[in-house]
Amino acid sequence: MLQQTQVATVLPYYERWMRRFPTVEDLARAEIDDVLALWQGLGYYRRCRNLLAGAKWIGEHGMPQSREAWRNVPGVGDYTSAAIASICFGEPVAVVDGNVERVHARHCASELVGSRLRRQAQAWAQDLLVCDHPCDFNQAMMELGARVCRPRNPQCQDCPLNISCLANRSGTQSEFPRRTAPIQVREIDKHFVIHTNEDRVVMVRIPDGQWAEGMWSFPEVVPEPCDRPLVQFSYQVTHHRISATASVRETRYQGDGTEMTPEEVEAAALPAPQRKIWEAYKASYAGIKTRRRATTASR
Repeated sequence: MLQQTQVATVLPYYERWMRRFPTVEDLARAEIDDVLALWQGLGYYRRCRNLLAGAKWIGEHGMPQSREAWRNVPGVGDYTSAAIASICFGEPVAVVDGNVERVHARHCASELVGSRLRRQAQAWAQDLLVCDHPCDFNQAMMELGARVCRPRNPQCQDCPLNISCLANRSGTQSEFPRRTAPIQVREIDKHFVIHTNEDRVVMVRIPDGQWAEGMWSFPEVVPEPCDRPLVQFSYQVTHHRISATASVRETRYQGDGTEMTPEEVEAAALPAPQRKIWEAYKASYAGIKTRRRATTASR
């Protein structure tokens, strides 16, 4: 949950998640719709699917006891496997996150970036590893980067490595790690339609391979001249800035969709942009329909 997400944002999600799935076995028995619904709003939904797949793998194979064994669990890579193995099982393997990369880049004045810097930092940290206490060493290194060798205003006077740090000795701390070339942001337009049938609306399952795959969305269509925007907003996914528009059509949807009641939509797993469209619909159009029914009944 903490991958690319701040602690303050994660905490309420974590607490709800642990109440619903207190053990790996509880999670392994869950359905994808249940876990996605609980995760909605956190984004990067592949993390959620990996958690479920990992729990099911552990349910079949048992809890791994080594770094190599953890690498077999879906969604677990170098960082997570090393962290679990060293902190939980005392395995002498170095953990390298962005903080440790920064400490290494400054200490060695490394010109590398990306995966090459990560591999170099891994070898450097492994050479320094105190094998008798790998848990303490790894947590100390990550804290050193987070609290002392900070991205901005590093506290070099408090750093135990300041004498041997090449960047500190040359006064070039701000130049490391080297920056990669910025990735061009791509602009995308999307138009969604809420097809209504009495009190039901049409939802479609987001296909595999797309953002938020497996969750629910209002159908994405080519806008028509008669469409009147219900809501317009922009949001960003990775390096894509998306301008979204949604409108309402009281017509039958011609594609493969599922009609849902308002209660079903409320319980469904919706990505944050789709939830925003739904809230706009409830606030405006649904209220209009209610007033229309009341007027008709009074007549």
